[in-house]
Amino acid sequence: MKQLIIIGGGSSIKPELNNGLWDKLKGRYTIGCNYSYKFFQSTFQCFVDHKFYTDELEGLKDLPLIIGNYHSNVNKKKKNNTILLPSVQPYKRDISKGVYKSSLVGIFSLSLAIHFLKEGEIFLLGYDLGGDFNKKDNRGKVITHFYQGEINHGGIGKVSYYKSRRRSHYDFGCFKELEGIKIYNVSPESRLEEFEKINYNEFYKKLNKDKLNQDEIRENIKKEIQKI
Repeated sequence: MKQLIIIGGGSSIKPELNNGLWDKLKGRYTIGCNYSYKFFQSTFQCFVDHKFYTDELEGLKDLPLIIGNYHSNVNKKKKNNTILLPSVQPYKRDISKGVYKSSLVGIFSLSLAIHFLKEGEIFLLGYDLGGDFNKKDNRGKVITHFYQGEINHGGIGKVSYYKSRRRSHYDFGCFKELEGIKIYNVSPESRLEEFEKINYNEFYKKLNKDKLNQDEIRENIKKEIQKI
Protein backbone atom coordinates (compact mmCIF):
# COMPACT_ATOMS: atom_id res chain seq x y z
CA MET A 1 0.00 0.00 0.00
CA LYS A 2 1.39 3.39 -1.02
CA GLN A 3 1.29 6.10 1.61
CA LEU A 4 1.72 9.88 1.69
CA ILE A 5 1.79 12.15 4.74
CA ILE A 6 0.94 15.86 4.71
CA ILE A 7 2.36 17.99 7.52
CA GLY A 8 0.07 20.89 8.32
CA GLY A 9 0.60 23.55 10.97
CA GLY A 10 -2.11 22.70 13.49
CA SER A 11 -1.43 22.55 17.22
CA SER A 12 -2.42 18.87 17.40
CA ILE A 13 1.09 18.04 16.19
CA LYS A 14 2.80 19.55 19.24
CA PRO A 15 2.27 16.71 21.76
CA GLU A 16 3.92 14.31 19.32
CA LEU A 17 7.13 16.29 19.09
CA ASN A 18 8.27 14.70 22.36
CA ASN A 19 7.39 11.26 20.99
CA GLY A 20 9.87 11.42 18.12
CA LEU A 21 7.46 12.41 15.36
CA TRP A 22 10.10 13.85 13.03
CA ASP A 23 12.28 10.75 13.30
CA LYS A 24 9.29 8.54 12.51
CA LEU A 25 8.59 10.55 9.35
CA LYS A 26 12.11 10.25 7.94
CA GLY A 27 12.25 8.38 4.67
CA ARG A 28 8.48 8.68 4.14
CA TYR A 29 6.69 10.32 1.25
CA THR A 30 5.77 13.66 2.81
CA ILE A 31 4.44 17.07 1.81
CA GLY A 32 5.26 19.93 4.16
CA CYS A 33 3.02 22.99 4.43
CA ASN A 34 4.41 26.48 4.99
CA TYR A 35 6.59 26.81 8.10
CA SER A 36 6.92 23.07 8.71
CA TYR A 37 10.13 23.29 6.66
CA LYS A 38 11.84 24.84 9.68
CA PHE A 39 11.34 21.60 11.62
CA PHE A 40 11.37 18.82 9.04
CA GLN A 41 12.55 18.46 5.43
CA SER A 42 9.68 16.92 3.49
CA THR A 43 9.79 15.25 0.09
CA PHE A 44 8.55 18.60 -1.15
CA GLN A 45 7.33 21.80 0.45
CA CYS A 46 4.05 23.50 -0.44
CA PHE A 47 2.65 27.04 -0.15
CA VAL A 48 -0.14 29.21 -1.56
CA ASP A 49 0.59 32.61 0.01
CA HIS A 50 2.98 34.67 -2.12
CA LYS A 51 4.00 36.72 0.92
CA PHE A 52 5.09 33.56 2.74
CA TYR A 53 7.41 32.65 -0.12
CA THR A 54 8.97 36.08 -0.56
CA ASP A 55 9.37 36.61 3.21
CA GLU A 56 10.92 33.17 3.72
CA LEU A 57 13.00 33.10 0.55
CA GLU A 58 16.34 32.86 2.34
CA GLY A 59 15.24 29.79 4.29
CA LEU A 60 13.43 28.17 1.37
CA LYS A 61 16.12 28.57 -1.28
CA ASP A 62 18.09 25.49 -0.25
CA LEU A 63 15.16 23.06 -0.04
CA PRO A 64 15.21 20.27 -2.64
CA LEU A 65 11.72 20.93 -4.09
CA ILE A 66 8.92 23.46 -3.54
CA ILE A 67 5.53 23.50 -5.28
CA GLY A 68 3.32 26.53 -4.83
CA ASN A 69 0.44 28.55 -6.16
CA TYR A 70 1.36 30.80 -9.10
CA HIS A 71 1.63 34.51 -8.31
CA SER A 72 3.44 37.17 -10.30
CA ASN A 73 5.35 38.37 -7.22
CA VAL A 74 6.69 34.87 -6.64
CA ASN A 75 7.40 34.25 -10.31
CA LYS A 76 9.77 37.23 -10.35
CA LYS A 77 11.78 35.91 -7.41
CA LYS A 78 11.38 32.14 -7.55
CA LYS A 79 14.43 29.94 -7.27
CA ASN A 80 15.28 26.90 -9.39
CA ASN A 81 13.90 24.59 -6.68
CA THR A 82 10.40 26.06 -7.07
CA ILE A 83 7.56 25.02 -9.37
CA LEU A 84 4.51 27.28 -9.62
CA LEU A 85 1.11 25.94 -10.63
CA PRO A 86 -2.13 27.91 -11.10
CA SER A 87 -5.11 27.30 -8.83
CA VAL A 88 -8.58 26.43 -10.11
CA GLN A 89 -12.13 25.76 -8.98
CA PRO A 90 -14.12 23.52 -8.83
CA TYR A 91 -12.11 20.49 -7.77
CA LYS A 92 -10.81 18.14 -10.44
CA ARG A 93 -8.53 15.24 -9.68
CA ASP A 94 -6.48 15.93 -12.80
CA ILE A 95 -4.28 19.01 -12.24
CA SER A 96 -3.56 19.66 -15.93
CA LYS A 97 -5.62 22.88 -15.75
CA GLY A 98 -4.52 23.83 -12.22
CA VAL A 99 -4.62 22.80 -8.58
CA TYR A 100 -7.63 23.09 -6.27
CA LYS A 101 -7.44 25.63 -4.59
CA SER A 102 -5.52 28.64 -3.19
CA SER A 103 -7.58 29.54 -0.12
CA LEU A 104 -5.66 27.14 2.17
CA VAL A 105 -2.30 25.46 1.69
CA GLY A 106 -3.81 22.32 3.22
CA ILE A 107 -6.34 22.09 0.39
CA PHE A 108 -3.74 22.80 -2.30
CA SER A 109 -1.41 20.17 -0.80
CA LEU A 110 -4.12 17.54 -0.56
CA SER A 111 -5.05 18.10 -4.20
CA LEU A 112 -1.43 17.52 -5.20
CA ALA A 113 -1.15 14.48 -2.94
CA ILE A 114 -4.15 12.80 -4.55
CA HIS A 115 -2.85 13.53 -8.04
CA PHE A 116 0.67 12.24 -7.41
CA LEU A 117 -0.20 9.23 -5.23
CA LYS A 118 -2.96 7.95 -7.58
CA GLU A 119 -4.03 5.30 -5.06
CA GLY A 120 -3.19 4.44 -1.47
CA GLU A 121 -3.43 6.13 1.93
CA ILE A 122 -3.02 9.81 2.77
CA PHE A 123 -2.50 10.92 6.38
CA LEU A 124 -3.26 14.50 7.39
CA LEU A 125 -1.21 15.84 10.31
CA GLY A 126 -2.08 19.18 11.88
CA TYR A 127 -5.29 19.62 9.90
CA ASP A 128 -7.19 21.11 12.83
CA LEU A 129 -9.26 23.83 11.09
CA GLY A 130 -8.56 26.14 14.00
CA GLY A 131 -8.76 23.43 16.66
CA ASP A 132 -10.23 24.20 20.08
CA PHE A 133 -11.23 27.88 20.02
CA ASN A 134 -11.14 27.98 23.84
CA LYS A 135 -7.45 27.11 24.19
CA LYS A 136 -5.35 30.27 24.31
CA ASP A 137 -1.69 31.15 24.76
CA ASN A 138 -0.26 33.58 27.32
CA ARG A 139 -1.01 36.48 24.98
CA GLY A 140 -4.68 35.57 24.81
CA LYS A 141 -4.51 34.23 21.25
CA VAL A 142 -6.23 31.00 20.29
CA ILE A 143 -3.64 28.24 19.99
CA THR A 144 -3.75 27.40 16.29
CA HIS A 145 -0.22 26.22 15.38
CA PHE A 146 2.25 23.71 16.79
CA TYR A 147 5.08 26.26 16.58
CA GLN A 148 3.12 29.06 18.24
CA GLY A 149 5.45 31.10 20.41
CA GLU A 150 8.47 30.22 18.25
CA ILE A 151 7.30 31.70 14.96
CA ASN A 152 4.99 34.66 14.55
CA HIS A 153 2.91 35.40 11.46
CA GLY A 154 -0.48 36.80 10.52
CA GLY A 155 -2.31 33.47 10.78
CA ILE A 156 -1.37 32.78 14.38
CA GLY A 157 -4.49 32.76 16.56
CA LYS A 158 -6.81 33.66 13.67
CA VAL A 159 -9.92 31.47 13.58
CA SER A 160 -12.64 33.59 11.96
CA TYR A 161 -12.30 31.71 8.65
CA TYR A 162 -12.86 28.37 10.38
CA LYS A 163 -15.97 29.56 12.21
CA SER A 164 -17.95 29.79 8.99
CA ARG A 165 -20.91 27.43 8.93
CA ARG A 166 -20.02 24.06 7.38
CA ARG A 167 -16.47 25.22 6.62
CA SER A 168 -15.20 21.63 6.76
CA HIS A 169 -17.73 20.48 4.18
CA TYR A 170 -17.22 23.36 1.78
CA ASP A 171 -13.43 23.10 1.77
CA PHE A 172 -12.93 19.33 1.96
CA GLY A 173 -16.22 17.71 0.98
CA CYS A 174 -15.00 17.22 -2.60
CA PHE A 175 -12.27 14.86 -1.34
CA LYS A 176 -14.52 12.68 0.79
CA GLU A 177 -15.04 9.77 -1.57
CA LEU A 178 -12.35 9.24 -4.17
CA GLU A 179 -11.69 5.94 -5.89
CA GLY A 180 -8.50 4.28 -4.74
CA ILE A 181 -7.66 6.86 -2.04
CA LYS A 182 -8.25 6.55 1.72
CA ILE A 183 -7.68 9.75 3.71
CA TYR A 184 -7.09 9.72 7.48
CA ASN A 185 -7.22 12.76 9.74
CA VAL A 186 -4.61 12.15 12.45
CA SER A 187 -6.27 14.38 15.02
CA PRO A 188 -9.36 13.21 16.93
CA GLU A 189 -9.97 16.79 18.17
CA SER A 190 -9.86 18.34 14.69
CA ARG A 191 -12.82 20.31 13.34
CA LEU A 192 -12.26 18.64 9.96
CA GLU A 193 -15.07 16.09 9.86
CA GLU A 194 -14.87 14.75 6.29
CA PHE A 195 -12.36 11.96 6.92
CA GLU A 196 -11.91 9.13 9.39
CA LYS A 197 -10.11 10.35 12.49
CA ILE A 198 -7.34 8.32 14.09
CA ASN A 199 -4.89 9.07 16.89
CA TYR A 200 -1.11 9.01 16.57
CA ASN A 201 -0.73 5.50 17.98
CA GLU A 202 -3.06 4.22 15.27
CA PHE A 203 -1.17 6.28 12.69
CA TYR A 204 2.19 4.78 13.64
CA LYS A 205 0.78 1.25 13.45
CA LYS A 206 -0.48 1.89 9.91
CA LEU A 207 2.85 3.21 8.59
CA ASN A 208 4.74 1.00 6.17
CA LYS A 209 8.24 0.04 7.26
CA ASP A 210 9.81 0.85 3.90
CA LYS A 211 12.04 3.93 3.66
CA LEU A 212 11.85 5.64 0.26
CA ASN A 213 14.40 7.31 -1.99
CA GLN A 214 13.43 10.97 -1.70
CA ASP A 215 15.40 12.18 -4.73
CA GLU A 216 13.77 9.54 -6.91
CA ILE A 217 10.28 10.62 -5.83
CA ARG A 218 11.13 14.28 -6.51
CA GLU A 219 12.41 13.51 -9.99
CA ASN A 220 9.25 11.54 -10.79
CA ILE A 221 7.13 14.48 -9.60
CA LYS A 222 9.05 16.90 -11.81
CA LYS A 223 8.66 14.61 -14.82
CA GLU A 224 4.94 14.30 -14.21
CA ILE A 225 4.52 18.08 -13.96
CA GLN A 226 6.50 18.55 -17.19
CA LYS A 227 3.89 16.42 -18.97
CA ILE A 228 1.09 18.81 -17.98
